[in-house]
Amino acid sequence: MRAAPFLIDSEANTQPLSRLTFNEGFSERWLQEQLFQNPASLPFGEINPGYSDVIPLCMEMNTSAGPIDIVYTTPQGKLVIVETKLWRNPEARRKVIGQILDYAKELQTWSYSDLQREVSRRTGEKGNIPYQLVQRAFPNTDESEFVDGISNSLAQGDFMLVIAGDGIRSDIEAMIQYLERTANMKFTLAMIETAVYQTAKKDLTFIQPRTLFKTKEIQRTVYVTDFADAPPVNQESDAATPNPLNTQYEEFWKRFLAELRLDDPEQPIANPVAKGNIAFPMPPGSGTAWITLYFYKASSEIGCFLRIRGSDNGEFLYDGLKDDAEAIRSEIPLPIEWDEKNRRIITSKRIEGPWPPVDSPEVTAYFAEAVNAFVNAFKPRLERLSEN
Repeated sequence: MRAAPFLIDSEANTQPLSRLTFNEGFSERWLQEQLFQNPASLPFGEINPGYSDVIPLCMEMNTSAGPIDIVYTTPQGKLVIVETKLWRNPEARRKVIGQILDYAKELQTWSYSDLQREVSRRTGEKGNIPYQLVQRAFPNTDESEFVDGISNSLAQGDFMLVIAGDGIRSDIEAMIQYLERTANMKFTLAMIETAVYQTAKKDLTFIQPRTLFKTKEIQRTVYVTDFADAPPVNQESDAATPNPLNTQYEEFWKRFLAELRLDDPEQPIANPVAKGNIAFPMPPGSGTAWITLYFYKASSEIGCFLRIRGSDNGEFLYDGLKDDAEAIRSEIPLPIEWDEKNRRIITSKRIEGPWPPVDSPEVTAYFAEAVNAFVNAFKPRLERLSEN
């Protein structure tokens, strides 16, 4: 898609335009500043309607993975990370996706107070600066809802990642093949070519963005709210203080996944997270289907389920599996139930004794058997259905 050029100089233009390259008077820093000052210049809303309104927070925000070129937010607390690149050599094209994913992974470990601190450092202002910047543009924004939105965006890795450059080439599809293996994040990735034009008199400059590639929302680990033991993050109690229960879960998942051996050697493995559940991606990808292992403290229950997202394709996949329900039941050596409302196929087991049962060999064996059986039963069927 191609958006209309935006004007850096405010005067009217009737002169012919010529396209510039990075060695003809502009730099990465110049491009970064123009995009920061003109957020409407990039077609965020066309990529994802939930990002139609964005507010600049800061440039060069420090993280342990390096400084992020541009950070925006929506009034609802959805974060946008923009990496600007001038495509001077193939190395820049090879590294840029890994670079922006490193930023996203780092942000996923942050709390709202971490973001507030770094934005304050970059702007030189004190107080709840992210919210104040949003309120200046959208006065009716509720502070607690905005803080919760940012907190959830950070916890889930729910970001829009944008790579903006002056000459992104046609090999971009190959550059994103490995994204299907990305776990425990939920994000949209877009690559936008930002062509720079100048008048013959060099008194006016235009930038014309063109979206060359965008993913569907990529979601690999889904935090299931009805199986969560931790309270929701808020401004007074944020992720800076680890929840002891979640710490135990994370240590369990690390041990479990390190020892897990599945019959399918090509099945991507979940990431260990500080939550009571982890998820394994299933075909066709793009967050349509996944297998979740979970602890559920409220009913002293552990379990495993296949979940299929509610879309036209998701309904087709679920109906296709339901048509083969008898054969599936015979292949899974555990009792399963079909949850029509939530498009889940689930098995569960009640656990007696102290919670959490993270040191129980019974729990480890149950999870290993369940996820292996679910992968064997559902992955080939979903692959076949996805080809139809």
